[in-house]
Amino acid sequence: MKTPKPIVLYLDDLKEQLTNFSANFFDVYKVHTANTTAEAREILAHHPVQVILADYSLVEAGEITNGVDFFESIMSAYPNAIRMLITGQGDKEVAVNAINKGRVFRYIEKPINDEELKMIIDGAAALYLAEERYRQLLATLEDKVKERTARLLELNAEKNEFLGIVAHDLKNPLANVKMFSDLMHKDVETLSKEEIKEYTGDVIAEADRMFTLITNLLDVNKIERGFKAQPIRLDLASITEAVADNYRGRAEQKSLKLHFESKTPQANVMADEVATMQVVENIVSNAVKYSPNGENKNIWVRVVPSDKAFRVEVQDEGPGLSPEDKEKLFGHFARLSAQPTGGEHSTGLGLSIVKKMVEAMNGKIWVESEKGKGATFMVELPAAP
Repeated sequence: MKTPKPIVLYLDDLKEQLTNFSANFFDVYKVHTANTTAEAREILAHHPVQVILADYSLVEAGEITNGVDFFESIMSAYPNAIRMLITGQGDKEVAVNAINKGRVFRYIEKPINDEELKMIIDGAAALYLAEERYRQLLATLEDKVKERTARLLELNAEKNEFLGIVAHDLKNPLANVKMFSDLMHKDVETLSKEEIKEYTGDVIAEADRMFTLITNLLDVNKIERGFKAQPIRLDLASITEAVADNYRGRAEQKSLKLHFESKTPQANVMADEVATMQVVENIVSNAVKYSPNGENKNIWVRVVPSDKAFRVEVQDEGPGLSPEDKEKLFGHFARLSAQPTGGEHSTGLGLSIVKKMVEAMNGKIWVESEKGKGATFMVELPAAP
């Protein structure tokens, strides 16, 4: 790719000097010339100039001005252009003033040798390009820092929100565990077996609730630190069938019929075993959790082949999802219009964890649902070679 010519502006009150400069350098630079400071400002307003050369002594409309004052006047509007002053005066004070006041890169004394001047302009153009690359890099880094800072603030807010949820939600089950334990401790000699079974069942339920909260907290921490899947060859059908069998009893407690079907004898995938089990458990347990209680509804769990993949489908006859629910479904702390139907607990973290685990295994997860018509969650994992 051809390198663009450096863009140079030359300001001089002698038109002969401008003509000579254009003739000598038009083939190596994109040259703009200005006979007055007003012309120079007009050029700067409409062209991206990289290097500016100005004669020190300028006469405009019979009044004497100088290139240093011009440079100082354009400093704030065009800070990045490389400025160089040309003068026939050998006064060092002029050079110092030019450098300090007009931020001049180079002080060039007349007479000027064209070859030497070209070397100076080339150096100035190279400096401009180097500084421009630095500015672009700095801007990119600043953008990344802003993005990272915003993400850290978001994560910190999510962490604080989750800790608040955990602290609040642990308080009630802990209080209940203490209450039931106190009752059994005080009345251990008078309680019937049925009462002891009821109280211990309540304690187990509250302990399960607390265990779920703590597990989610640990899962979030693991995911945010960077979950690394360890894929091995797995039979997705056997894993899914085992999960379905495990949740069939819980479904029956809510008068739900849980059906399992595999449309392939084996569904060998490359996936992390623990993560796969957790993913399938989550979507099956959600189907049980959100299906209507005591209405003899169905849940279908299927394993089907797909293009270079195998898919788990979990279909329920629950309340379904609104478009608003589907938009926020896989986000942290998702609060949906649908609620658990059997007093089950939900932190709103499960599906956000599931999504990250599935993606870490090069898989996909999505949902198809209409409000009032149930939902079908689908997880697709790559087939083993």
